[in-house]
Amino acid sequence: MFLGTYKYCHILITAQSRTDWKGSKISGKNQFPNQFNWQSANPVTTFLPTPYQTGSAPSGVLGGTMSGTNTIYSQIIDVSKMDNVGLEVAWTGAPTGTFQVLTSCSGINFNAITFNPPLAQPSGSAGGYSVDLNQLPFKYILLKYTNSSGSGVLTVYGQNKDLN
Repeated sequence: MFLGTYKYCHILITAQSRTDWKGSKISGKNQFPNQFNWQSANPVTTFLPTPYQTGSAPSGVLGGTMSGTNTIYSQIIDVSKMDNVGLEVAWTGAPTGTFQVLTSCSGINFNAITFNPPLAQPSGSAGGYSVDLNQLPFKYILLKYTNSSGSGVLTVYGQNKDLN
């Protein structure tokens, strides 16, 4: 930034936008990566979401332990000002269970999204996939994994993008 003074006139020069090598404007989209932490307590019953883009406090750990017949939950993420959400889901080991993406407008009642085709579920071997939540019309998302047998570690990273 350059700030110059000429006879009581202040001039403020700032870069309005950057350009790429072709002279086009570089995207100024809001993008927010999310790290989903896992905990055994359902965050809906233990604490409500905090302000925009921070979700509820991630009290758990990055790698969610999938073992026995446990259920693990992510923190609640506020996606109200984001147009698109992408999830990178991966697990190690040989777990068998059900992964769900839950949504809510209130932050109190969460329901699973029905995907067509259905999401592949952990079924006894390591794996993963990407989830495209394009134009998601809900305020909050919460991830849930219920293990039925085997064990492993679940990690999820997210990316929120604003179309503006």
